[in-house]
Amino acid sequence: MRLLPTLGFSHVDLVALVERPPAHLEALAASGLIVSCGAIGRQLPEDTTLDAAAVPLRRAALEQVERQILDIARLGGTCAYVVPGKDTTFPALARFSEACALLADYAAGCGVRLCIEHSPRTALPTAAATLGLLERIGHANLGLLLDLGHCLLSREDPAGVVSAAGRRVFYVHLDDNDGVSDLHWPLLTGRLSEEMLRGMLAALSEQKYAGGLALELRAENAEPAEALRRGRELVVGILKGIWAQ
Repeated sequence: MRLLPTLGFSHVDLVALVERPPAHLEALAASGLIVSCGAIGRQLPEDTTLDAAAVPLRRAALEQVERQILDIARLGGTCAYVVPGKDTTFPALARFSEACALLADYAAGCGVRLCIEHSPRTALPTAAATLGLLERIGHANLGLLLDLGHCLLSREDPAGVVSAAGRRVFYVHLDDNDGVSDLHWPLLTGRLSEEMLRGMLAALSEQKYAGGLALELRAENAEPAEALRRGRELVVGILKGIWAQ
């Protein structure tokens, strides 16, 4: 974590926890990094999910995820995101929608914006499907986490997604892959082209997007620190060019 500021980063995303060890807080304070966003809904007991058919399991999941949202809020984060379950049936999606609306209420009280991330092999594998669900829920504090790598997998134009979503885009993940698997490669090392990246960033600028842009790369990549540095420089350079026009 201490390496990130030397690469030009000032913010970091974390996985939210129900109970955070003091050592984590010490490491974060020592790094000087600001928490931007957190992943919620992870590390829950088996079958304890937001779309569970059993009410006690669903209620337990809500309680655990609320504590995770509070964890992000206490760290100063202003955004949190949840990944849909894998049950694609209408009742499961209805349960997930209800849970997200309740969590969006809770998150608003904590000063946190809640996002749903479209993700392959889940009940919401495309950005379009996720936007449709968000429209049906209609909660002001519930938006889209746009994942560029996932758009590559679903063959969706990321600039078009931004235009369709408008102010519903609350957060953005940037990564690359081969168009088959969610590999979290460095930018421009797979299917992603600079033209595609530039188009998405230009669309965000047109929408006056003011949220975060997070590089989501795997540590297993070759020279991960260099990949982060180059990715940041690429995005900053493109944005400067867009803003100068």
